[in-house]
Amino acid sequence: MHSYNQRSQSDECLICHAPLLKQISLAHLLCPLSLCQNCLSQFRVLDIQTTFHHYPLRILYEYNEFFRTLLYQYKGLYDYALKDAFLCTYLSKFKTQYDEYLIAVAPSSSVENEKRGFAPMETIAYTFSQHVFTGLYKKEAYKQSGLSFEERKNVVHKIGIHHPEELQGKKVLIFDDVITSSSTLTACLSLIKTGHPQCIELLVLSTKSFQTI
Repeated sequence: MHSYNQRSQSDECLICHAPLLKQISLAHLLCPLSLCQNCLSQFRVLDIQTTFHHYPLRILYEYNEFFRTLLYQYKGLYDYALKDAFLCTYLSKFKTQYDEYLIAVAPSSSVENEKRGFAPMETIAYTFSQHVFTGLYKKEAYKQSGLSFEERKNVVHKIGIHHPEELQGKKVLIFDDVITSSSTLTACLSLIKTGHPQCIELLVLSTKSFQTI
């Protein structure tokens, strides 16, 4: 595996490396932020709460140029430290809100995970929960952006699940990074349902267009 970036996160912004202004306050001590205000302001917060095939779905951000570049730096350039950037302002709340949930992460290519040294969504999930289900997997390597419309409809056949029995009776949160055609999310939902969980919710970091859901 490649060695991922383990740069210090204590005194500089994870994204732009600008010095972080330390404020001595109760709020800062309880929830220290690892991003500067300029980088935080470039997240286009949507925080949409809707439904997806009758299951609760929450989408945090718009997939704008800033988010696209950040996600590429994390996944494509193997910048492991950025795992803490995506949920920076949500971490404290999510640790409580999803404490009783099993986080089922959308799969990424095992070949790519081997190259970068970590599984992107699994790594982010572990920042707010120790209960992570990694049974969803890609049967073959593919990139969603490289698929035609017809191929995207068949994504359900490109994803599988190991040990669905681990989901039985559990509260499950399906966690993914981007929703576009929703084919991957649909496939994940279908597979998770075979494990007969107690309930299912979905959390997605970003969307290119809310109208596509």
